[in-house]
Order: sequence, then structure tokens, then C-alpha cells
Amino acid sequence: MPLKVSSESPSELAASLKASATASKPSFVVVYASLVNGKSWCGDCRDAESFVNSKFASGEDVVKVVDAGQRDEWRKQDNPWRAAPFKITNLPTLVKVTAEGNFEKLVEADVYNQRKLDAFVGF
Repeated sequence: MPLKVSSESPSELAASLKASATASKPSFVVVYASLVNGKSWCGDCRDAESFVNSKFASGEDVVKVVDAGQRDEWRKQDNPWRAAPFKITNLPTLVKVTAEGNFEKLVEADVYNQRKLDAFVGF
């Protein structure tokens, strides 16, 4: 599953993830902090990137990647990624959308814990 940066709004992204999720194949999106001078301002995001890239490197489906904003944007309570349906509270967050439309999350250091990442993704 190649990773693809998405510029969709949270509501557009939620709709497309729900539409593409099936019982045998959920949809995924990774929410990272934005880049500063070519790298994420979030240390956990930098640590998670290689794990996420490796996990989703093969396969046919696309895993979307979005940026939650620069540090000051992310910290605002009205950041659109903090609102429903994503309700992101920590970065990075890997979101799995099931066929039933449920949003499940793996957050912060758990994203770069290989055992937890494998269990969450399911392959």
C-alpha cells in the first residue's frame, strides 16, 4: 500500500475512507505534524515514519497521509483534525476505518512499536 499525501478536508477524507473500507480490508490514514525545514516538528512523528513506510510499502491500496499543521496550528483547539469524526488528540495517529464506519486509532509511540503496529494493522 503506497502512502499518498492527501489534501482532502477532514470531512472529505472521512467519506472517502468509509467508502473504500471493506470487511476484509479497512482503510488507513496517518496523521502527522507538518514539516519544518524538510522534517516533522514532532519527534514521535519522525520516529514513526520509517515504521509506517515499511509497513505499508507493498500492496495495491493507498494509505493516505495528512498533516495536522505546524506546532501553533496543531495546538489550537479548533484544529479541524481535533474535531469529529477523527478526534485526533496526539501525533502521530494511525487511523483505521472499518467497513462498519468505525474509526480506530493507534497513537504516539505505539505507532512505532512494531508489535503494536502489526497487531493494529492486521498483517
